[in-house]
Amino acid sequence: MTIKTRISFKEYVKLLFRLTYKKPMMKVILCVALAMLTWIAGYYLHFLPLPQPTFYQYTTLFLITVAQPLVIYSTIWKNYHSGSHYKEPLEIEFLPKEIKMTGESFYTVLQWEKIYKVVELQDWFLIYQNSLSAIIIPKKSFPPGKIESFKQLLRSIPDLNLHLTKKELR
Repeated sequence: MTIKTRISFKEYVKLLFRLTYKKPMMKVILCVALAMLTWIAGYYLHFLPLPQPTFYQYTTLFLITVAQPLVIYSTIWKNYHSGSHYKEPLEIEFLPKEIKMTGESFYTVLQWEKIYKVVELQDWFLIYQNSLSAIIIPKKSFPPGKIESFKQLLRSIPDLNLHLTKKELR
């Protein structure tokens, strides 16, 4: 099976923010920001009997709600624009033993046995080469009816670490 795909910067940003903020530690950090916001609002609106917020509460809230997303965005921007393979159109051929990827500036062959894991998200397949690096494939790149064929191929590969969604009942 062969697909052609290209990932826009907007799609890439949305995916990476989603992956970043679904991590348990990021959820804890967001809860801390919510607690700081509740403290500050509760004090000034007089609905919580809390001490007056200090510089530390304002700083924590600012760092979590403004600085952190800006740092994440700038990292995503640098990553997308530093590697030309994210921006170029790709042709990916999925074979029973390997994946062949061709872009304007590269050609890569990956053996399935060397793949760390494959994760299916609502709109994406992520084929991880290691715990941090993945081939990102939008589901919209698959021809109609070929997603199930691709999943069958994945299931047929021995010892492949798969995280696929369940098929929706209609």
